[in-house]
Amino acid sequence: KKSSFCCCSRRKSKCCDPTQHKSRGRDLHQLHQQHKAEARAQCELIRARHHEHIEEKKAEAKRMRALHREHLQQQMEQQVAYAKSRKQRHEDRLSQHLEQQMTDALSRSDERQTEMLLDAALGAGVRGGGRLPPKIATAARRAAGRVLHDATLAEDPKRLKGAFVVASRLEATDLPEYAAALAKYKEVRRFPEGWDVGQMLAERRARGRLLARPDLSEDHRLRALVQLLFDRTTRRVHTRDRNGAPMPAHLDVVYVREVHNDDQWVNYLVRREAIKEELRQQTALLLARPDTEHALVEARAAAAKDIKVQLPPHALPGQLVEVVNPSTGLPLRLIVPTSVAANARDREIALKDLLADALPGPALETAANEAWLFHGTRHAAAQSITSDDFRVNLAGSSTGSMFGRGIYAAENCTKADEYSHEDPSTGLHSMLLCRVALGRMAYNAEVTPDPRECEDACLRGDCHSVLGDRRACRGTFREFVVFDEDQVYPSYLVSYRRVLPPPEPPSAPPTAPPAPPAGTIAPSAPQLPTSMMSSYRR
Repeated sequence: KKSSFCCCSRRKSKCCDPTQHKSRGRDLHQLHQQHKAEARAQCELIRARHHEHIEEKKAEAKRMRALHREHLQQQMEQQVAYAKSRKQRHEDRLSQHLEQQMTDALSRSDERQTEMLLDAALGAGVRGGGRLPPKIATAARRAAGRVLHDATLAEDPKRLKGAFVVASRLEATDLPEYAAALAKYKEVRRFPEGWDVGQMLAERRARGRLLARPDLSEDHRLRALVQLLFDRTTRRVHTRDRNGAPMPAHLDVVYVREVHNDDQWVNYLVRREAIKEELRQQTALLLARPDTEHALVEARAAAAKDIKVQLPPHALPGQLVEVVNPSTGLPLRLIVPTSVAANARDREIALKDLLADALPGPALETAANEAWLFHGTRHAAAQSITSDDFRVNLAGSSTGSMFGRGIYAAENCTKADEYSHEDPSTGLHSMLLCRVALGRMAYNAEVTPDPRECEDACLRGDCHSVLGDRRACRGTFREFVVFDEDQVYPSYLVSYRRVLPPPEPPSAPPTAPPAPPAGTIAPSAPQLPTSMMSSYRR
């Protein structure tokens, strides 16, 4: 038999009042919740104290590491300072010793002993305050002057280049003999007027090559002339080499850098003279007559006449503006010089003060069929070409070789622009303006030329270049190809910006013709003759 207990007292009796029983349960539940809250708060307090303890330990460890690093840094600085002081004391003692010996050698005019002491001083790095001691500097200047003088009298390019190295090492580049040697080296190497041999030596690169790329963009007359070459040789003709890219409306010249490359220039001169000698007995020579020549003729004519142009009233200095050439009536894009104030009222300037009459350097050698032509490429490839040279073994690696594996140049900047790629760092494109010794040209106007036949005409025949006349057979461009890298000299590295034409407005949708009145028959479309239809399909 089941026993009954009271749920409140656990005694075997009748159950308590239900109301009291529920009240008692609520009280117990509230007490239980209170105990849980107190326990939770206690746990949070313990956790917070533990976290604070850990953070204190971390901060202490960090402080100790910082102190340790600071201590190590102080030790290293002390050691470095001690080593420097020892080295300085050693150099001072050595400098005093060499100074005494150099004074004695100079007083006795002992050149051999002077040279030995000078080599010892330079090898030991004896420099008081970054400069050579007085007696050693005197001996160094004497030795450098003697080497420079002997090299100048010998007129040997190699000896002159070696003398420049000696003078630079001996800190004697301010001697009169150094300037005379620079002038002699420029004369012997037949450098163009304006080349700065001193800057080429200052920017001397690896493998003993003299190279400089001075920026001539501040010369607004030269930059305007290059812009004229671009504008007059622009032909908006699409070819497959553009790879579907939009045809730019025009190309804006941003930077012009002249290339001063010692070895490349001398090799080009030697090859040009050889071509000139081969063509000396040639009676009828096919001259290139590129479009760049017409632009240069226009520039020379503008400089010869005393004509003035009116600049726009709100054009700022350095801005590219468009005016009209009074002589030809053609548009000219010129650069506003910095000497013109932005708010100047009188903006009528002589055209010869805004446009150069010729590119710097010697005139083109007509006897060698020399011409100014464009070569488009990537910016990195342009840097490599101007520092090293063209590489015929890479010809056609990216765009094919229709006329053989050679160096391709164009008379139109839009043709060379097809092979130029944007520099991601600047957003500009690069193009080389080159001197090209074309010599005797093999003319080819075939639709599908034989590349090997073009190569053999120059490599095995008596021709020096190939003129691929795609304008005659396809209506596109003329291309000039040479197979000897010494026949091309990259004179200028031009950075330019492509300017695309504005987008055309959307055309209105075609409207359907009105329906004929009821009861009439619509007229049929006119039929084309069979001959016209077949030609349309072709």
